[in-house]
Amino acid sequence: MASMKLIVHLLCRYISIALSLFKSLVLCLFDNFDYPILIKLADAFLSLYFITLCDLRPITVDLNDGETTVHFWISAHRRINRPDLVMLHGYGGNSKWQFIHQVSDLSKSFNLFIPDLVFFGKSHSRNNTERTIDFQARSIVGGLKRLGCHEGGLAVYSISYGGFVAYRMAKIWPEMVEKLVIVSSGVGFTQQQKVAEMKKHDGDVSEILVPRNPRDLRMLVRISMHTGIAFIDWVPDFILSQFIAVMYETNRKELVELAKNLLEREEDAEFYAISQKTLIIWGDKDEVFPLEHARRLHRQLPNSSLEILKDIGHGVNIEAPTTLNNLITSFVLDVS
Repeated sequence: MASMKLIVHLLCRYISIALSLFKSLVLCLFDNFDYPILIKLADAFLSLYFITLCDLRPITVDLNDGETTVHFWISAHRRINRPDLVMLHGYGGNSKWQFIHQVSDLSKSFNLFIPDLVFFGKSHSRNNTERTIDFQARSIVGGLKRLGCHEGGLAVYSISYGGFVAYRMAKIWPEMVEKLVIVSSGVGFTQQQKVAEMKKHDGDVSEILVPRNPRDLRMLVRISMHTGIAFIDWVPDFILSQFIAVMYETNRKELVELAKNLLEREEDAEFYAISQKTLIIWGDKDEVFPLEHARRLHRQLPNSSLEILKDIGHGVNIEAPTTLNNLITSFVLDVS
């Protein structure tokens, strides 16, 4: 009886995805030829991949009487003998696109909780003023508690912008976060250091993070990656425009405001060193947050270790996902 219910549940889920794909195709063919059909289809197939091959399921959590909604991908079968791992993405699309190369392997060792940060993907808020890292951290922690993560023991893996959120979670809720993995994130950057790094890139950095056209998106890819970037010159403009439309247009204003808040806000007078065991992972060719910052962060955190990946840029999750997965798994599971 239980197996029959599971089969019916899975069948309904697949039918729902098939209907979503059909709806996208109909809209493209008969309603609006500018509709970003290719990226919409790719995004839907990514959802199917997460469900069928990674044993994940989507769920949305409403907070503050529905003012804020956080969308998660979580393990469909949470196993008591596996630790819980939260995965926090950066700029550059929703959580599916950023973790596509990692979820299959990591889902075999962990109970995964993968949120879209607020204003990314399917997470959104009617709050018109909060654009801070604290707001992101409160939203993610609120969602995790609603999903049953009350007892602590969480490991949090974060990359780039997600690292700021993860660090704030570890600082404010130390009883929840046991271990932290920070990858290519400017945690602890002073205002002076932020200004110095921003001057290295032409234009408004917050606009680069939220591209408006194919040229901007190509620039973002070149800044973020050291290897495997030749492909971006071969991708047609119309496909890049569709990616921008799907990933950025709905919440463009809010995404720019998030970036500006991060880049322009004054940091605390003294860096707060968390006590949790922390693994810092960095590419030695990172052009967003230089390697020297990884070494500085390592010195500031007494309970940390540092792994440097040779000939890898800022996008470690794209350039070296297998190595990254192995480091995360060994660290969280305490495997030598």
